Amino acid sequence: MTILSKSQIKSRIFTDDIPKGLCITPITDIDRQISEGTIDIRLGTRFIIFKGRKIETLDPTEENIEERIREFQERVYIPYGRKFILHPNEFVLGGSLEYLRFPPDIMGFVVGRSSWGRLGLIIETSPIVHPCFTGILTFEFSNLSTAPIALYPGTRIAQIAIYSIENGTVRDCKEMLSKSRYNLNTSPEFSKIHNDPELKKIRALFEKQKHNE
Repeated sequence: MTILSKSQIKSRIFTDDIPKGLCITPITDIDRQISEGTIDIRLGTRFIIFKGRKIETLDPTEENIEERIREFQERVYIPYGRKFILHPNEFVLGGSLEYLRFPPDIMGFVVGRSSWGRLGLIIETSPIVHPCFTGILTFEFSNLSTAPIALYPGTRIAQIAIYSIENGTVRDCKEMLSKSRYNLNTSPEFSKIHNDPELKKIRALFEKQKHNE
């Protein structure tokens, strides 16, 4: 893999060759958001928070785990000009303001901005943006400090390092899009861990054991 320079990133964004193009929109300040090898990504307006209620266990092998997750979490909207307060030891999901579409020969690695990390904000997002990814990014925010942190939609919250894949094996995005759980999202998504095939096998094993008892 080869990391792209600032000029190479810009050329991929403004190319007329649509299949080769890197779509990141909206970008309001291209010189500030794009630097050598990276693109700054801003915080969007939609979050998924944990409700105050207590749940004994979130067991991904339960048949109704999807409903249980939605009972435990809820979506909230924070408009521009308002702030979302993340308290110490709290965990929330947030989304990027930018909508992205990666071509088959480009991938990215997402990291939090150091300026936020020095305040105690951890952005443990899924670090790899695969070729052909299409949608917004979902961030997993944790506040490790002893003071509440104010998050404002529209501020630069993370950055993506952009890499070109040499001799990549991906030729068509349609198959990858059909296999991905979180593609084409326009807001943060609830966990879809219940779709993991190994968990389905474990659930079937539990059912077999119950039947034999």
